[in-house]
Amino acid sequence: MEAIASPETEQAKFVNTLIDKAIKILKLPTENRSEREAGFRNLVRHDFDMPTIVRLVLGRHWRTATTGQKTRFSNALLTHLISVYSEGLGMYDGQILEIEKSTPLTEKDTVVFTHISREGALPLRLDWRVRQTSRGLKIIDIATEGVSMVTTKRSEFTSLIAREGVEALIARLEGMNAKTAEGSS
Repeated sequence: MEAIASPETEQAKFVNTLIDKAIKILKLPTENRSEREAGFRNLVRHDFDMPTIVRLVLGRHWRTATTGQKTRFSNALLTHLISVYSEGLGMYDGQILEIEKSTPLTEKDTVVFTHISREGALPLRLDWRVRQTSRGLKIIDIATEGVSMVTTKRSEFTSLIAREGVEALIARLEGMNAKTAEGSS
């Protein structure tokens, strides 16, 4: 996935650099799961605002969760997302990512609109929500074909929390993560 930056906003350059880092990870063979996951974990820790993502995904339940639940949920969500995306993204195969435009949403948030050209398939649209934080620019959401990862996860998790509670959600995520780890050993 070669990244072509245009227009040259600070946020577009940030996304361009992020994509270049992701390409290096995606060039690793899918059989090399632990190295791919470690690469994605470093990428997410450095370039994503996980505390904000975690709060957005947990939604209104964030306020009622205990400190221990917040910590466990944060760790479980990070592991879950890394596992899902490192496995689901497959291999790099010469796709080209083009940055179409950047649109400010608020004083701190900008959406960088991109699409990935794939041979023999329709382009895939990815929109990156970039936030200016005290630690620099960070990703707070990615929308694939207009579907927000944060909104999707919040919707998926809210129904489980309504039925079984925050603790059940955390236990389910931790269980899924353990099964995934067992399968890769």
